[in-house]
Amino acid sequence: MNLAPPSDRFRRAHPGRWAAIDFETTGIWSRDPSTGVIEAAAVIYEGPREVSAWSTLVHPETHLSQFIMDLTKITPEMIDAAGVDRGVARQQMTDLLQGVELVVAHNMEFDRSGLRWLGVFVPPSKQYCTMLNLVPETEKWPKLSEAVTELGIEVDGQPHRAETDARTAGRIFIEMVRRGY
Repeated sequence: MNLAPPSDRFRRAHPGRWAAIDFETTGIWSRDPSTGVIEAAAVIYEGPREVSAWSTLVHPETHLSQFIMDLTKITPEMIDAAGVDRGVARQQMTDLLQGVELVVAHNMEFDRSGLRWLGVFVPPSKQYCTMLNLVPETEKWPKLSEAVTELGIEVDGQPHRAETDARTAGRIFIEMVRRGY
């Protein structure tokens, strides 16, 4: 992977209060408009320090395929036992994102669809995509696992779970700011 030249957009200083988000879904919105969220997460930071984390299973309002169950290890039984309705997840995430200066995701285009599905609005000026800002436009966008390897980021938890992937995106962003991106 060829990294983009640092732009020093953040002047090597993290926003005062920011969030890293991630969603696990029943599919990919561009391929299947009936895709729903099955898990949502946000990790809140003050500067480079994690201060809180939130995640919830969500009733997706659509079928959960075996492929997604195998990938995420989330089952319909787990969602039935602990999942919340879309409106509850919307309110929880909206409350959590109040007052953040920036919302970071590894693939913001995908996660923007998750926000839209929930009904959570984040102004475009407060969105930052680590995937797009890590490599030059001419390069293949790195998967989360590729960015982790390239930057030497430690992953805590199970990949393809929203809280783990949100925390990983947060750690990637912290390293990008440290390196002057």
